[in-house]
Amino acid sequence: MTPISFQCLPIEHAGEPGLRLLGSARSTDADALSERLEAASKDAKAIFYLDLSQTRLLDSAALGAIVYLHNRLRAGKRKLVVLDPSPTCLHILQITALNRVLEISSPAQA
Repeated sequence: MTPISFQCLPIEHAGEPGLRLLGSARSTDADALSERLEAASKDAKAIFYLDLSQTRLLDSAALGAIVYLHNRLRAGKRKLVVLDPSPTCLHILQITALNRVLEISSPAQA
């Protein structure tokens, strides 16, 4: 079994649950990331926060897990908010046009 290359730390933001993703999430980690996102988001009443401020890399499989969570939350009348993506993650979100799909909140927008 390959060790996962990221960590997830539970956070709370504006009274709602979330996760801070540290490290790099790659295709070999996609199932583990999906499981952690699913478990952490189950208690979100309106919003689930995903903090990418300390994330070095997201590949297509990790992005797929995030989009899946976004769609699942949206179907339940809840939403996903990406907090303060690192410059690399923001660039990835922009080149994949996911910055137009996902709600992104950063200190510059505050």
